[in-house]
Amino acid sequence: MDEESINIYLKALETGSEQRRDINLVIVGKKGVGKTSLVRRLFGENIRDVKSTNGIEIHRRRCRISLNNWEWNKIPDTTAMKESSINNRLLQSMVKELHQRRENENKHMFETSSLDMLELQENEENKCITATSQVTKQLHGLQFSTDEQLTTSESMTSSHSSELALQMLSNIIRPDLDLQDEDSHASLTVWDFAGDKAFYNTHQTFLNPEAIYLVVANLADINGTESHGIFNFWMDTIHCYGSISEKPIEVDGILNPAVIAVGTHKDKFEDEEQCRELLASYTDEIFTDSKLHLRSTHLISNTDDQEDVFRELRNDIFATANNSANWNREYPVKFIQIEKAINSELMKGKRIIPFERVKELGSNTSMPISDEKELRVFLKYQHEVGNLLFFEDIPLYIILDPQWLANAFKCIVTAEQFQLELPHLDWSELKQTGKMNSKLLDAIFRKQSVDIRNHKEHILGVIEKFDIIIRPSLLMGNGSVQKESCFYVPCMIQISRVEDIDKVFKVPKDSKSTCLCFVFRFLPPHLISSLIVSCLREYSLASVGGQIGLFKDSCVFNISKNGCAKFLLAKCNHTIELQVWQWGEVNLVQNRDILKFIETEINKIVNTRYQMKRVSVNNKWKCETTSYSFDTEFHEFDEVHDGEMYYCKEHATVHRYKDYWSGEKSKAPKKISSEQQNYVRMSMIVLDVLSGVLYDRLHKDTKTGETLDREKLDITEMCKKYCALNINIPSKGYRKIGKVDEISTNEDNIGDDIQRIRVIRNEMQHSTVFALDDTRYLALITIIHDMLTRFDQRNKPAGEPYVNRLDEIIKMDLKTMNLEEIMERIKAGFAVRSGLVTMVAVFLLDYDDEVFLMRKQLIGLRERLDEIVDSLASDALKDIC
Repeated sequence: MDEESINIYLKALETGSEQRRDINLVIVGKKGVGKTSLVRRLFGENIRDVKSTNGIEIHRRRCRISLNNWEWNKIPDTTAMKESSINNRLLQSMVKELHQRRENENKHMFETSSLDMLELQENEENKCITATSQVTKQLHGLQFSTDEQLTTSESMTSSHSSELALQMLSNIIRPDLDLQDEDSHASLTVWDFAGDKAFYNTHQTFLNPEAIYLVVANLADINGTESHGIFNFWMDTIHCYGSISEKPIEVDGILNPAVIAVGTHKDKFEDEEQCRELLASYTDEIFTDSKLHLRSTHLISNTDDQEDVFRELRNDIFATANNSANWNREYPVKFIQIEKAINSELMKGKRIIPFERVKELGSNTSMPISDEKELRVFLKYQHEVGNLLFFEDIPLYIILDPQWLANAFKCIVTAEQFQLELPHLDWSELKQTGKMNSKLLDAIFRKQSVDIRNHKEHILGVIEKFDIIIRPSLLMGNGSVQKESCFYVPCMIQISRVEDIDKVFKVPKDSKSTCLCFVFRFLPPHLISSLIVSCLREYSLASVGGQIGLFKDSCVFNISKNGCAKFLLAKCNHTIELQVWQWGEVNLVQNRDILKFIETEINKIVNTRYQMKRVSVNNKWKCETTSYSFDTEFHEFDEVHDGEMYYCKEHATVHRYKDYWSGEKSKAPKKISSEQQNYVRMSMIVLDVLSGVLYDRLHKDTKTGETLDREKLDITEMCKKYCALNINIPSKGYRKIGKVDEISTNEDNIGDDIQRIRVIRNEMQHSTVFALDDTRYLALITIIHDMLTRFDQRNKPAGEPYVNRLDEIIKMDLKTMNLEEIMERIKAGFAVRSGLVTMVAVFLLDYDDEVFLMRKQLIGLRERLDEIVDSLASDALKDIC
């Protein structure tokens, strides 16, 4: 949850709470590894007549786990059973409130003796009420107390809430009520996902970042390469949505979610040690960071092993859950009431309901939720624990039953199953290219249940959100761009042209740019589909000879309306490749724009859309005539410059390098002094690290719910906004400070450190020499390091700590090829008050001494502009900006 959601959740807890111990166990792996049989053995059932989970189906099982002996007790996964559980939780919360009231009355009326106190504690501990009539009597007593407090002067809202409470009690208290002590059990839900590879992209919709995962491998699988690949796929997928463990990373280095690796079919081997080696071969191949999710490994035979083997696995699952940060999480009682209302909708057969209906349900409980933000927090929590599906960016409907959405997905992803029912339609194009025209789509939806038909548009919205289907734009003959009337289903695209896609479009060798490669430490499984969809929103699909340029894991887009400039995106293992095809003169501005767009979209997909906190990428390159399936021996940027010769290891020959991306004009790189390097590094620290610190702090302390645009806020603007909050005032108040050294080391509160950021920024911005000597540089580094250490504790930043980011910049090798890029960022960041004058002055830093006089004149003009700006600003603003 974000900061605002956490505050709303904490406020909801003030109305009363219960402790939740919910375990979501997700079982994934290749088709046929024995997942369904494993679930049965975990539940103590026989495995005769086990049928494999088909297609996109999700098998869900529930049980209660005793906290005393860790035994699993099966319960039906029905709405009636869920209703009973919710009623039980509501009753216990009411009894808890009754005990609390009586305790408060006793404390108020008389001093309790030691013996009386002992009896009171015993009564408090005895919260398990076994007789329905006894609970009914107590609860009616609680309600009478409430009625007596109601007077004619109280609001109609209170009276309405009281009536709702009475109605709820009458619905809960029935002779068949099965009371159980919730405090002595944990609830477990098992999700058994189908293993068909074609449907893996759909599973991401249901993955839960708080779950425990069993990743299962068949040790006897004769197709070991594919089996290992799928095992790695699931580990990487889980890692994409992982987070840093609550435990200190330096202690054990583990990551969440937790994964338990299970090797099945050990009965096929005589030697258990051989099984251990085989399972180790799976786990050893995992990407290093993904391995940090592993908690333990188990070897099993679903057919031959005795109960004790599965008891050991059950205990391991429970112990893993018991050690998680969310164990015994406090949960607002008012949320239980709306849970009950939503479950009533399920009992009526509804699988999807409008958001407006949920608002209505929330406002008609005895503890109403009238604030839409609070309602969204409830829905996000329920989504995170897997009880329902709620997508904030498409909130029109709430899906109450995940299997209902899986069934809706199935009609698209497994569309071929309807071929016999719809023989008059053309299915060949769908099978080969993944193209589904609107006529076929409508016909398939007409074969579905009424509720799926009625919610077609929302279902398509969800499916498009997760890039399970895409709807591209195409360049028309007249130069216009139009949306396709059809959809494409990426997982059904069978044609792969990565090897010869340039030959399909008949691209001459001299029309190709160098191939820019985004090399990931590991490539998130769904990223290429999401990136292609992002490009489809901005560019039209290219086509040749009636064949559109959309293939399995690759795509060709038009850049120009005349079709004489295109670019290719292709995936190969852990690399995404970008190459521009230009029939005519090379357009470097166009190339840089495309590169910037792709980099921005990758960042959005990784960090914003899916919040994959553990993904990193480096830019490298290959020669123009590379094979797109060649994914080794990449070249580093800056190892060669425009016009220079280099040795191509792929072709074992020498090529001349031509710069297609940075706009370098065959000039020798200019050496810069160590003092200039100090200035560049310090500027990067200010713009990248200190600006980020200030943004995180402002976001954390802003309570208005305002969305802050990081790209549009510089340090000056953020300082103004923070000052306006009127919190965390500097120890000696706001004052004019020339150098950061004037702030004493004893002044170390948040306001003091924000003042330090402002003053350091000013020192860099107003530099007239664009250089820092070593003494000054090291002094600033020491001050900043101490300050960032404090902010790491205060802000708890997502991803890397601030101190680590500082160290990366300090150790960075400033190669001259990327100096201009760095200076571009510096000038953009420091150009707020002095406009283009600052930009030009900074840019001239990298040129010859002949322009020194011009630079000094520009600097003088910049300082004069600063004086004008300062004279127009109020004293208060001048002090904080």
